[in-house]
Amino acid sequence: MRAALLLLALALPAVAQDFGGHENPKQPAAEVPADERRNTLEELWQRRLLPPDQSSWAPQDFELLQRIRAVEKEAIAYLKKTPGGVRPWTAKLPSGGALAAPKLTKAGYDRYEFLLSQDAIAFFESKGADAKWALKLHDWDDKPMFDGGGLLTPDGVSVYKRAKLNLEVFWKSPNGDVFGTRRPPAIKQ
Repeated sequence: MRAALLLLALALPAVAQDFGGHENPKQPAAEVPADERRNTLEELWQRRLLPPDQSSWAPQDFELLQRIRAVEKEAIAYLKKTPGGVRPWTAKLPSGGALAAPKLTKAGYDRYEFLLSQDAIAFFESKGADAKWALKLHDWDDKPMFDGGGLLTPDGVSVYKRAKLNLEVFWKSPNGDVFGTRRPPAIKQ
């Protein structure tokens, strides 16, 4: 009899049972994270951050997605004002029956960064920075305003936006000259 029960137990699929009223520890996890992961993956595909045959992303891909989401409205409004418009730089994401707003793609984000950087270079040159030094400007805290590739850094974007709004902001050239939207403060020695 004991051998028959042992054979029966081996033949039946393993089912974890807990008669004490506790949750089954072998039960699959909740489906919400899987759905969220799937939605994020689809958004990465549609924004052309990942090729459609790739089923996972790296941390830098997700960070780029977050940066794109953060500047999306501003970038789309900016790109609408440029020749060629916004259409080549956006994708329509499917939504629940309603017309979805266009979403910025990776190419659109790159285009926005490039055009914003070019505008910033022209602005800083018009404020007295020599053309050969424009890409080597630093903010008041000596952080570079442009990366090595000619694009604005986050600190550079902050200085440029404040300067365009004519708010008080200062920047420095590599030789120590101070520029700004107001008279520069006296530098303490």
